Amino acid sequence: MDNSVTKYYKYCDDNIIDWTQEAEAVIKDIAQHVEDISLSNKLPPARTESYINITTLDGNPMCVKLNAEGLQIVGNVHDDKTQESSSNTRYETPYALLSDVCPAYVHSFGSSLVNALSKLEQQLDQEHNMSDVE
Repeated sequence: MDNSVTKYYKYCDDNIIDWTQEAEAVIKDIAQHVEDISLSNKLPPARTESYINITTLDGNPMCVKLNAEGLQIVGNVHDDKTQESSSNTRYETPYALLSDVCPAYVHSFGSSLVNALSKLEQQLDQEHNMSDVE
């Protein structure tokens, strides 16, 4: 393990990261862009990691480990970490992971961004129209 990762683990140990809380934040962040997502019931969170079950919009199930190194796919079914390996790709964000493994995610995220921008544009137009009336 390189020195920067060792230092990060030391930081995590000293400052006690709650990996369940971190996993729940990931779940909340991407729930609208996956078919199903939840904390693993069979792989309990530990002091250094937590496991998330995801079914992508393409219908592909996976188990993802979340720890100080990021996120990595460790199984091709829920509650499974049999494919855990130090050579697995690590992702800094859930968005990077989903972008890499699920083309439907990219469309879903893009659509939600377009919708949010359209809504903002409508609000700005309404505010502008109100200021013209005054």
